Amino acid sequence: MRIHEEEMMLERKEHIDEPILGVERVVEYARKHEKTDELRFRAFLKKMRALGPKGRCLEAGAGIGTLACLFAREHPRVEVTAFDVSPDMVKLAREYIRDKGLAERIRYFRGDVNDGEEMKRLGKFDLVYSSFSLHHWRDPERSIKNLWNTLKDDGILYIYDLRRVWWLYLLPGNGGFISSIRASYRPREIAEILNNVGIKRYRIEASFPYFIQSIIAWK
Repeated sequence: MRIHEEEMMLERKEHIDEPILGVERVVEYARKHEKTDELRFRAFLKKMRALGPKGRCLEAGAGIGTLACLFAREHPRVEVTAFDVSPDMVKLAREYIRDKGLAERIRYFRGDVNDGEEMKRLGKFDLVYSSFSLHHWRDPERSIKNLWNTLKDDGILYIYDLRRVWWLYLLPGNGGFISSIRASYRPREIAEILNNVGIKRYRIEASFPYFIQSIIAWK
């Protein structure tokens, strides 16, 4: 009963951002995030090291390309393919990647995680990862299935996202971060999605300060 009451109190409130379109909006987004992205992705990259990334890697919802560049620099032997649904974001990301001297190692294109046929055309990957995108996906089960299908037989899926916690959920206001917290998933919900997709080997864990969680699944 206690769990049921808590789930009711923390009922998920969908919050789906439309693709960021228009050069001015994309540039504003880039300026806002570039300065904080290295710190924001520190824990993500630490967990990534433990996975021992190799071969072909795919990033879904890659934004301005900051994480793709950080990841590629840390792991010079991997080949990175990244995509985002916004064409204006793709244009800026390609410029950013070129400025960082990584254009030969990072392929960036416009893509939609909901498009299964498009995902199939990418081929197979050793590692597929995504950060802070899960709570935005319109159909998370379909999106995860599409990403799962791009993995090689021994591949790894790594999703890093917010977690719905009561002490942030109940804060007043509807700002971007709070709305994202309310739209994020709790571990039981993620487990249900993974089971529906047919994923059996996975681990869901939260790390301090516990509004961030990692989902790692093995084929």
